[in-house]
Amino acid sequence: MSAPPRLRLGRDRSLRGQGAFKRVLDGRARVETPDFALHMRPNDGRETRLGISIGRRFGCAARRNRVRRLLREAFRLSQAVHPHGAPAPYDIVIVVRPHEARALEAYRAPLVAAMEELHAVWSRRAARRATEPQRPPEDGAA
Repeated sequence: MSAPPRLRLGRDRSLRGQGAFKRVLDGRARVETPDFALHMRPNDGRETRLGISIGRRFGCAARRNRVRRLLREAFRLSQAVHPHGAPAPYDIVIVVRPHEARALEAYRAPLVAAMEELHAVWSRRAARRATEPQRPPEDGAA
């Protein structure tokens, strides 16, 4: 009998750099919850990457880090539902709103629901793009 696979969230699964965050936030696909806003955009890689933005007005560093750890753990555990952390390879940014820290399960359920909702949005966008007729490129030469 084999052991269940370990659910890991290594450094290669982290979204880093201002440009990477900006690309996701500019994708205009967002789900709002009382505790956070989740932004998601398909990526070209094989793995889903996660970035968490939590401002100083949230509280002291200990509070911010606790919520960051809880959200990262909720995402890591979501791999049991979706093997890649999300229904398809995406870049995900979670923008945390000021709130009282909650238990892990209070973050996990809304996170999974938000990822599935945004996956449906991106699936509809991809289907719409696939059915639209291709326009010929406009030539600037006259």
